[in-house]
Amino acid sequence: MKCSYLYVRMKRVSECGLLLLLSSFLPSHLIVKFMHKNPENYGIKKGISADRLEKHVQGIQLRRNEKKILNDINADKDGRLRFHILGDKGKKKKRIQTREEKIFILANDCLTGDPSVHELSLIQDINSICSNGCRIAKCMKEYFVYKKNFKGAVNSALLAKSFNQKLWDDSPYLLKQLPGIGMITAKALHSMGVKSFEALAEADPRKIELVTGRKYPFGNHIKDSLLSLPPKVDVKLTEMESHTHGKSKLVVTLTRISQSGQSAKRHYADMIIGLEEDNTIFFHEKIR
Repeated sequence: MKCSYLYVRMKRVSECGLLLLLSSFLPSHLIVKFMHKNPENYGIKKGISADRLEKHVQGIQLRRNEKKILNDINADKDGRLRFHILGDKGKKKKRIQTREEKIFILANDCLTGDPSVHELSLIQDINSICSNGCRIAKCMKEYFVYKKNFKGAVNSALLAKSFNQKLWDDSPYLLKQLPGIGMITAKALHSMGVKSFEALAEADPRKIELVTGRKYPFGNHIKDSLLSLPPKVDVKLTEMESHTHGKSKLVVTLTRISQSGQSAKRHYADMIIGLEEDNTIFFHEKIR
């Protein structure tokens, strides 16, 4: 009986710790609803759905003069958006009719890295969506880590990073994250084939100045901005012992292969080790 009581007591303490953790992200009246509305098969599309954002962005309303803009964005003739509002037959919805649909469309448009929205009121809505979305995604990541839900934790971490930088992780304009690079410069670099940090590190500074129409030493300054990035880390997975019952002992080795720059930001990474088939987390740690 003592062991049984101890188990129950430990479980309650653990749940209290989870509630305390969630309270740092969410208002108290939403915590229980949050814990019951997040399924095991959580994905990125579900993460940016408005039912997880609407309670936190109360100031966003669907205005009559915005409907045509939102309809055009959802039509997505250029194929920019990752997700769309779909109708009953699985086709793109032609008319946006609710604030929830507006939130979903604005989030998708922003995360392309090259948003088509330029109206001040919509830009303010986007900023609210991204700031609240990042906070909620971080909360979901901690929740899924607690629940040992591998897919949910990974997708939440990716979504939080995307909301924080206002870019999908595979956006062609990733260089916008660097200081001194705006949309015009990012597009110019994209036109010369520089789409990644590695490509920028190898690019000729003089060619950068030629393409962007800027004077010396702009190219050098752009390349120096790479120092603001977190250090590169090599991950090596080694099997140490193999057991007969299908279990193995693995050793994960992290090696820093570059030094951190002069950034004032405190970078960190989530190391999540799990099994995708069973959707289970075996190990999680924040690497700073």
